[in-house]
Amino acid sequence: MLWKKLKAGDTKALGDLYDLFIDILFAYGIQLSSDKAYVMDCIHDLFLDLYKYRKKLAFTTNVKYYLLRSLKNKILKAEKGKLIYLSEEAFHIKNDKQNYSESFENKMIEKEFLDERLVKLSNAITFLSKKQRQGLFLRFTEEREYENIAQIMNVSVETSRTIIYRAIKVLRKHLTMLIIFYQNIFF
Repeated sequence: MLWKKLKAGDTKALGDLYDLFIDILFAYGIQLSSDKAYVMDCIHDLFLDLYKYRKKLAFTTNVKYYLLRSLKNKILKAEKGKLIYLSEEAFHIKNDKQNYSESFENKMIEKEFLDERLVKLSNAITFLSKKQRQGLFLRFTEEREYENIAQIMNVSVETSRTIIYRAIKVLRKHLTMLIIFYQNIFF
């Protein structure tokens, strides 16, 4: 009902939707980006866009899903831009470093950092079911297509996608929890 009112231009309906879903959206957004201010900016942009493009909004029976999906798209779109920028920056740093060799200490620190990331990932993998581990292995280690994975696991293609999606979601949740835990301890 609020969705219909919003499409009709009711600003109170927009405010009611915001009040109803802000906590859920923030909790979900923090799982995608650890920058709280950035997540809130994305949520506010989402609601501005909802009002701005209200006449073009599609009918939906699940407003919560629509909002979560829209927020995810906003956060990931900007995160992609950050990744591209960082990789370009890293490229320039790498080219500058070609004039000297790395010290033994730097190599050891890098190895310890990578080992620590592997341990965290291994710990997070323990939260996955056997099917989820198998799905991730087939998809990312063996680089198989979803159709092939579905045949191997004796499930439908949609189920194979769901298994992998849920496995990634579990990993993201547990890795994010570890990051937040370490940030709270050390900072």
